[in-house]
Amino acid sequence: MRSLPDTCSKQAINYNTAASGGDCVLTLNAVANNYNVLDWIVWSYAADPTSGEVKVVDTTNNTTLLSMDVTVGGPGQIVFGDRGLVAPKGAALEITMVDGNTTKKLSVQSR
Repeated sequence: MRSLPDTCSKQAINYNTAASGGDCVLTLNAVANNYNVLDWIVWSYAADPTSGEVKVVDTTNNTTLLSMDVTVGGPGQIVFGDRGLVAPKGAALEITMVDGNTTKKLSVQSR
């Protein structure tokens, strides 16, 4: 049976921004015998994106955990609830806002 991450773990908020022409990426490094857990993702495109997307990839196991098209500029969010989005044990995560040909901002809360 897989144990759940401690919901009282210290939370961290990471932030990044990128100009048009490049993806906006946040990386959560792998920690041996531990889980990366996302509580929420908040993003903003400065204008309506062209082929905008928010995705979460387990880079340790090369697995996409979340992929969501974003078609409208402005803010958006995903809240994962009390349990959070739990990566496999010992996995690194890469959270990406695909370019979309506009300026973009990305924030995540993790534990």
